[in-house]
Amino acid sequence: MNSSQTKWLVGLALALFAFIAFDELRRPSGPPPSPAAGQLVPRLRPATVTRIEVTLSNATIRAEFAAGQWRLTAPLSYPADPLLISALLEICSSRRPQVIIPAAQVKSPADFGLQPPQATVRFHQGDTPIELRIGARTPVNNQIYLQVAGSGDIAIADANLLGYLPQTADAWRDRALLPLASVKFDRLRVRTGARDLLLQRDSTNRLWRIALPTPAKRANTPLIEELLARLGQWPVPQFITDDPRADLEPFGLHAPESELAFGTGTNDTLVVQFGKSPTNQPALVFARSLATANVMLVPRALLDALRADLWEFSEHRLLDALPAGAVDVIQVEGTENFTLRLQTNASAQFVWVADDAFKTLTDPLLMQSFSNNLIILSAVELAKEVVTDYSPYGLASGTRRISLLKSVTNAVGTLTNALVARLEFGSGQVDRLFARRHDESSVYVVPRGDVDRLVWSLHKIQDRTIWNFASNQVAAVAVEFDGQKRRLTRAPNGRWTEGTEPADDIKNVALEETMFRLGQLRAEQWTHLGADRLPIYGIGADSRRVTVELTGSPARTNTILFGNMLQGRNPYATVTDPRSGQPLIFEFPRALFRDYVAAYLGRP
Repeated sequence: MNSSQTKWLVGLALALFAFIAFDELRRPSGPPPSPAAGQLVPRLRPATVTRIEVTLSNATIRAEFAAGQWRLTAPLSYPADPLLISALLEICSSRRPQVIIPAAQVKSPADFGLQPPQATVRFHQGDTPIELRIGARTPVNNQIYLQVAGSGDIAIADANLLGYLPQTADAWRDRALLPLASVKFDRLRVRTGARDLLLQRDSTNRLWRIALPTPAKRANTPLIEELLARLGQWPVPQFITDDPRADLEPFGLHAPESELAFGTGTNDTLVVQFGKSPTNQPALVFARSLATANVMLVPRALLDALRADLWEFSEHRLLDALPAGAVDVIQVEGTENFTLRLQTNASAQFVWVADDAFKTLTDPLLMQSFSNNLIILSAVELAKEVVTDYSPYGLASGTRRISLLKSVTNAVGTLTNALVARLEFGSGQVDRLFARRHDESSVYVVPRGDVDRLVWSLHKIQDRTIWNFASNQVAAVAVEFDGQKRRLTRAPNGRWTEGTEPADDIKNVALEETMFRLGQLRAEQWTHLGADRLPIYGIGADSRRVTVELTGSPARTNTILFGNMLQGRNPYATVTDPRSGQPLIFEFPRALFRDYVAAYLGRP
């Protein structure tokens, strides 16, 4: 063994001996201490604490609770982060010591780094403060020694408690730039250079409006609310200076580039100014709150969002959200002029009924689709903000209009319709149209396809029931399929006959089921009203045809013609529209045609 190895082993032995001796000196004599049963800080009640003082290396950080808020009062005055303070209170009141060393076994607190302590925490609740003294770390297991003033016992707890103590005043600062939860406001103002954007919230309907620049206009309330939520979480990564006399010029805050103000009425309740960005940190910007007068660095992305184009804050939807019951009359002027009224049917359900001679019922699903398309109809841009001559936009005359009204009784007791909203649509380009609201002087640009999806003919939303009869009302069925003609008759006893040959029992049941399903025929989708497009959908004189002859006085016949039958899609068909007498083209249920009409009527 060489001399270097010998020296190394001797050194290791001495170090081990020193560690054992040190540990024995620190370890109290007597039986081993038992685990604790109480709180880390006995009698601590977080809900009653009004002040916390943390002393580290002769520096004291103090936070006080008043008016429902925590605030730093030393070494500076500033809003405190309540979550960090609550976390310290929670761990001190709920954690249990891992080991308690009884006072009888403690020779000197200095042996545990408690005289003087490494740090002290004073909790003020009521008249008597509770002082927690924090000593040295244990030699092993990442633990620390603790002692509550007035008790000779020493506790051993996990050293992660140290992570809950503020090492600097900045550690407990509230890092939210805008404490909006504690600020009352109904307006938001953003000034950038010559631009002045003022948003105001209506106290009644809680909707936001753009008051400046004039003229006033509707704001995008959901977007504004989302933006406010993001502003409330605007973080402060770095505090620069708290000196109220600091030179603001280097930060671009002597003449701020932008200013953000929250207020109620004419009073500002919170104002933050923004300067320039540090040379090497373009993603940050200097900011200064007038409430605290300190200079901070904050991310500039939200500031850029506040500086966005005015159109970004404007309401793009043409209709405002309406409460239930606000509209009970809809007037449509377009391909066909018609009026719909909200009524109650025999089942006490609300249904829309047309003001025509037939009192045409609407289909609930189609009516819901119409309403949804109307509600979400949005502009893609603002053509002009203030318009006095609507002729260039095709909005002076001959426009398509949809008016929403509410039936009211006037002062003389007469029922009349009060206008709630009206949309008008004019000319435009291939894929866009001009539009306006009745209560604004602005002209918007909307997608042509979105407008065309609205309902401009009554048949597009009328009840999809083609006819309704029972199988025992059927006297005969005439069928013309692919050049072949058949006629099947039904006796009052429900037996079917073709010519002189009666149907067997199986076919008789199939024909009865076919008539039952045809008697409840509903269109899958309305397609077109009028004879001009019959050839497009493959409907002509030689089309497949089914005529159902019904008993009664007078006797009736229901005739349906079938057109194109594309693979995997509903076949097209047409019946005569009772309102207009014109062919009404619709999509026939594919399964009904395949499994019943073609199977039992289309072939012998």
